[in-house]
Amino acid sequence: MQHLDFRTLKQFVAVAENESISKAAMQLHISASPLSRAILKLEMQIGFALFERVGRGLRLNNAGRELLLNARRILMNNEQLVQDLQRHASGMGGTVVIGHMPGALYNGVIPAIARRVQQAHPSLRFQFEGAPEDEQLDALRRGRLDFAVSTQEAADPEFRTEIYSVEKYVLLVPRNHPCAEVPRITLQQLMEAEWVVTPVRPGQSLRARFTAACNRLGFEPRVACVAGDMISALALVAGGFGLCVAQESLMQFVGKDIVVRPLPLLKMESHYRIVWRPEALAPGASRFLETLLGAKPKHQRAGGRRSPLARS
Repeated sequence: MQHLDFRTLKQFVAVAENESISKAAMQLHISASPLSRAILKLEMQIGFALFERVGRGLRLNNAGRELLLNARRILMNNEQLVQDLQRHASGMGGTVVIGHMPGALYNGVIPAIARRVQQAHPSLRFQFEGAPEDEQLDALRRGRLDFAVSTQEAADPEFRTEIYSVEKYVLLVPRNHPCAEVPRITLQQLMEAEWVVTPVRPGQSLRARFTAACNRLGFEPRVACVAGDMISALALVAGGFGLCVAQESLMQFVGKDIVVRPLPLLKMESHYRIVWRPEALAPGASRFLETLLGAKPKHQRAGGRRSPLARS
């Protein structure tokens, strides 16, 4: 049996709902004769009758009622699909997929912008996928992501980057540690301290940047414990394993067993960059990018290689 086309299904539904060829023809703005032929062809195509004649009108039989239920569902789904595609093309719908490394959402910048855009365009959806920076960039290149979040400039000329947030680091100290109470933490105390660190990872990871900051001051940090992620690091600091450096936004998760101090001597900050492929940017993703970069404080607008949404 041949597939039923949407036009035939619309004609069948109109006849079924009006129980009359002539009334359905008027509704569809066509002549009654071709509509009658279309219904007969449909019945021949599926191999059985769909209507019973009642006086001068028509009434669905059992097979016709079953087809009507399915035809309405198919037409409704098709209409919804068309509307979704139209919303996607206009930037009013679709899904924006954002990759990010662990901790990149803690400062709340991207979640707040995504929520603002979604409130303005309720049919637009956001999906967040956590991954290391190199994996994000590969997924961005393959089209699986609309955006990646990176702490370093993207070397690939296919990508565009722009700094959207700069975050400083603080020192986390166990409450019963000597460094928790002293007015000023000295270089000697940092050199003698034991540290909770994150794993060694490729690229400019937190572990790499922390070690480099210590090396600039002339010492190698004494590692007491390696935490799988920063949330685990908080638990280890609270348990007394040692000191830890952490981004300011992580303070919202700090409990009573941790004292937060300014990070002395070790100058560390993260420059969070949004990364995208201009030629692959859908309208909904463009709305998010424009809102994100438009919301940046003026002092953070430097650092992008080219203007937002610029194309090669």
